[in-house]
Amino acid sequence: MKHPENVERDYKKSDEEMLQQSDLKLTSFLKNKSSFVARFPHLADPFATEWANAITIAQNFIPDNASAKERTSESDALEILMDEGRNLFQMLMLYTQLAFPNHTIALRAMGQSQYESSSKSYLKLPNLLRNAHTEASKPEYKAALMDKGMTELEINMLKTIADQIVNQELALDNAKEDGSLYANERIIAMNNVWAKTALVCYCAKLVFAKDATRSALFLLSEDEISKPEEIPTLQKEIH
Repeated sequence: MKHPENVERDYKKSDEEMLQQSDLKLTSFLKNKSSFVARFPHLADPFATEWANAITIAQNFIPDNASAKERTSESDALEILMDEGRNLFQMLMLYTQLAFPNHTIALRAMGQSQYESSSKSYLKLPNLLRNAHTEASKPEYKAALMDKGMTELEINMLKTIADQIVNQELALDNAKEDGSLYANERIIAMNNVWAKTALVCYCAKLVFAKDATRSALFLLSEDEISKPEEIPTLQKEIH
């Protein structure tokens, strides 16, 4: 399954720092809104409301590490099933050797020679287990295996675990895709906040060109912007 391409942040600071900074600058903007609007009419209402709403939307996204925990949980569940599948196959090999001593044909039929190359693969192990189930269920093998102590439930579990591994691997893949989509949506929301913050700060350069005190409230350092090529775009909006 193809995962969506990652969206990049338009700022270098952490999300929490950016949101906190944006919230502070919004407060300063509201106190000086009339000065901004006098020079830049497009900053009149509902700009401030849209900015505040953008901050709220961004704040409501859960942190990246929360979605990462979900993916880790799905991955852990898959590894548990893989261990169960490997253990079950090894059990089959033990009973096969007891039921058919020195019988290489029986071991080969069950898939012994394929185990090493398949044991760590989410794709190959289920196929190995299903093949083992098919062979172990044949009358000529099943009766002998059960005579040595392997139960019919354990034989059937070969296929059950194979199916569970396939389903869990799909669940993990879906969790990864969902996590990537969620992360992209979160970053888009953060970038929307940052764009409004940066726009106001650039406008402030002209609005408070002769007022150092108020100009300082809207200062951005050069290293706060990760994409310098976007600055001309903001400057065009100002003019």
